[in-house]
Amino acid sequence: MNIYWIQQFWFDDHYDGSGNLQRYYVTVDGFGTRNVAITAQLSAFGPGAFIQEDDGTISGDLGYAGVGIKWYEFVDDNGFHHVDNTYLAPHAVIQNCVGFQLELAFNRAWVGATGTILYFNN
Repeated sequence: MNIYWIQQFWFDDHYDGSGNLQRYYVTVDGFGTRNVAITAQLSAFGPGAFIQEDDGTISGDLGYAGVGIKWYEFVDDNGFHHVDNTYLAPHAVIQNCVGFQLELAFNRAWVGATGTILYFNN
């Protein structure tokens, strides 16, 4: 693998105390066709909690967060392909990539994330 360019990305610190799912995206495209290796990880995570007592019954929820590759596109001998991940994939190596989207999703938490994109030749 001959790496010729390294690109970083990040989701600066975000907070949600409302209990509503929050989503932030970074889309990388418009670079033609490239081979890429992508990694994404949480850089900060402080979970919150909501606890409620009602007639002796305790309920609530805890905060959570995830970051990863939401979708990517590539071309091969069979043409153009768009792949939607059913989960936030934390890493991938994509040959002949034409674009991808990274997502930070969280609820009831303080969170930040970062990652690296390596552009390479075989």
